[in-house]
Amino acid sequence: GGSTIYTNFVFQTKAVRQTLDGSAVDGVQTKVGQLGFFYNPFYGTSAAAPHAAAIAALVRQANASLTPAQVSQIMADTAVDISTPGYDINSGAGRYDALAAVYAAFTPGVPDMTAAEALAALKAHLAKRGFGDIEVNMTGGYDPTSTPADSSIIQTSVAVYHKNGIDPVLLPRLAGSWPGYVFTGDPLRLPAGHFGLGHGSGAHAPDEYYVIESSNPKVQGIDGAVRSYVEYLFALAQAT
Repeated sequence: GGSTIYTNFVFQTKAVRQTLDGSAVDGVQTKVGQLGFFYNPFYGTSAAAPHAAAIAALVRQANASLTPAQVSQIMADTAVDISTPGYDINSGAGRYDALAAVYAAFTPGVPDMTAAEALAALKAHLAKRGFGDIEVNMTGGYDPTSTPADSSIIQTSVAVYHKNGIDPVLLPRLAGSWPGYVFTGDPLRLPAGHFGLGHGSGAHAPDEYYVIESSNPKVQGIDGAVRSYVEYLFALAQAT
């Protein structure tokens, strides 16, 4: 095992290293390559390393308090397996995922903070900086909710989306509020998630709307939305 790297490209000296943190994309188009001054596409570690460094920079930008070791750990934890599950000598933690890493950096160490704990942390933050006289009243809020991506309810919804020609994006963190904790928290501890092929927006607002008849072939109207739930519930029944 191990990874062969050039220790001196000019003299073509190589070394085999037994550790590999992760992998990043290469085979990319570059402007200098398109102009004929360099290889195009651009392959190799010289192409992949800038992508890994850029993701690290985005993670650090999202949370400037992170140490280099914490940035590296977040990138490893959110990497996508491209070889054997988990760490392996050929791809390390997997292919670095910029979106997942940045989302994870926004809430390091506090993904399960309750509404009450968030309120207490905010008050402590204000007091520490000399603004303890500010009165903070929380008029509403839900505790956090999270469901594993490999749970049957999520995998079934992804399969139905794929069947309908949609490639969904699974977000590890999503801003907003909904009472999912009722299902995912004690005492039930059940998976929960969102699903649907219809489209609407402006929830709870005066201009809230829902598409009844769609002129866009990629957006379902009310009939397609209802049918998608039939497909979803049938597929979920088969999976469980």
